[in-house]
Amino acid sequence: SGQVVRRPDKDINPDLPTGTVEVMADSVVVLNECRKDVPFIIRDYHTVNERTRLEYRYLDIRHPRMQSILRLRSQVVNKMRQFLSEEYGFVEVETPTLFKATPGGAKEFVVPTEFKDCFYNLVQSPQQFKQLLMIGAIDRYFQIARCYRNEGTKPDRQPEFTQ
Repeated sequence: SGQVVRRPDKDINPDLPTGTVEVMADSVVVLNECRKDVPFIIRDYHTVNERTRLEYRYLDIRHPRMQSILRLRSQVVNKMRQFLSEEYGFVEVETPTLFKATPGGAKEFVVPTEFKDCFYNLVQSPQQFKQLLMIGAIDRYFQIARCYRNEGTKPDRQPEFTQ
């Protein structure tokens, strides 16, 4: 706790909404201490191997490069939605994630239910739903869909992705 005061002119940061003020602390309460053996220092990001960065993702996403990538993806997806919907009249459709088993393709992830011998599968792609939309006369539609494929433990495969 403390008092909010104007920053000295040399310390003003015009790039921040709060850049003209700061808190002169009277007391500080530490709510959570940092580990002494942090797996890696964020500024050493480029020297840390990817496996370590993935294991400690909460540290990895603090690096400006990772934050930049996440923000860029968000902006691209938002621009796609805006462009398709507003400029060309497309309808964004969301399809189920759980579905019945489908023949062919990659192995599916099986999701059990509380009922004996009753299972769902995570969809590999929303193709069947797209076909239903076409038959239903929805001629302009799009979906940014989560897809799941049980590709095993291959190092170059991701079990879940967006298409």
